[in-house]
Amino acid sequence: MGATNATLTLLGAVPVDDVTYRALHCVPIPEFYRLVLGRLLTVDEQAAAEGKFTRYPSRRPVRLRDGAAALLADLRDSGHTQSLQSLLPHERLMAETAEAGVSDLFDRIDGRHRPGGTKAEALAAHLIHQPGHSRGVLLIGDTSDDAHPARAVGARAVLVTGGLEEPASLHRTGTAVGDNLHQPPHAARPRAGQQQGRKTGTRCAGSAHRPRTGDLSPLRRTR
Repeated sequence: MGATNATLTLLGAVPVDDVTYRALHCVPIPEFYRLVLGRLLTVDEQAAAEGKFTRYPSRRPVRLRDGAAALLADLRDSGHTQSLQSLLPHERLMAETAEAGVSDLFDRIDGRHRPGGTKAEALAAHLIHQPGHSRGVLLIGDTSDDAHPARAVGARAVLVTGGLEEPASLHRTGTAVGDNLHQPPHAARPRAGQQQGRKTGTRCAGSAHRPRTGDLSPLRRTR
């Protein structure tokens, strides 16, 4: 919430709490800002908001969620391949995974390579470089906005509660929903040898809005 409220303050809005954020959360992110501010952002404001949100997390150290490294290692040792795709700028994502010590657990890591674009486009570009493309991929996300890119590329998805989107909203997508990263719905787990797609610090529709992830993400900024 720190990055969210720093960005809202920049835009002249009053900071929000978790409850308000959950109630207003939506994609694309300009719609979230419209609901909070009561107006649409200008092009310049949108650019400033994205810059502010992107820079804010760099002030705090990256840490792994409890058990995340062991889980990633166990999946790899069980024969799963794993990749990481995020709309965080690519250089920042590479730095964060290196700082967290998990870079070697992923077969491929892709952040956002250029401004703009959608999650579906980024995911498709990410998967095209991997064996089998979307066949056998299980994508793990924590917002309803993560379900749509998975469908667009023909991948399965599990949405994990604990982030800043209400569980009811996740269930409305019709996608499998789990209560934590360690216990995704059994039916949605890929068999050994299939690609395990993972997302971290997910954002709303490619904007600089980075909600706090729940048990989904192996990466989390200290609060």
